[in-house]
Amino acid sequence: MLDTIESWGLLALSEWTILLRLMLAVVCGGVLGLERTRKRRPAGLRTYMLVCIGATVSMMTAQFMSQTFGGDPGRLPAQVISGIGFLGAGTIMVTRYYKVKGLTTAAGLWVAACMGLAIGIGFYFGAVVTCFVLIFVMIFADKFENRYTKRLHKLHLYIIFDSIQHLKPFMKDLRAKNIDLSDVETSKSDNKEGIGLFCLLKFPSALTHTEALALVESYEGVLFVEEIDY
Repeated sequence: MLDTIESWGLLALSEWTILLRLMLAVVCGGVLGLERTRKRRPAGLRTYMLVCIGATVSMMTAQFMSQTFGGDPGRLPAQVISGIGFLGAGTIMVTRYYKVKGLTTAAGLWVAACMGLAIGIGFYFGAVVTCFVLIFVMIFADKFENRYTKRLHKLHLYIIFDSIQHLKPFMKDLRAKNIDLSDVETSKSDNKEGIGLFCLLKFPSALTHTEALALVESYEGVLFVEEIDY
């Protein structure tokens, strides 16, 4: 494969290879961005395209500098790998009730940058395969993860009670139903008289994930329940 690419002159920098690499960056970055846009993520089509194009240009510039002036062609792309972390960090958010969102988008942007570097140096096969693998992970891995977590019979919850008086009966009744509470931590809520509760809920296999969540919501004094990520 490499011999074929080399025989076609696709490893050397020229007007045609520059155009090819940029178009490939647009396509690969766009494919990943469309999947994020479909899920209404903050970093979508344009963001993924720009990250992949930018990394490609950076790698081509490094190759040009090395061929023209000499030196290490890996120094400039190395800054892309570390620098993309700032953009990725901007997509990570912690919601009002401490639910973390945006980690997948941040990781995807980092991989998109790496993919752009591969395109920029002419590693076409590796970049295209990476694109297909990444889109497969983005589409199907979350479905597998959700199914797996629902079979663990565990829930990380943040619960708001309207009054601290409802907290003790709640915990006592759950334990009577063989539902174990651990990692318990309380916090202040927006309601001055209320209280927030972080906990890990381990429920019997007889209950489904949905049934356990509905049971918690049904207790007297419970104002809000949200499953949180760690």
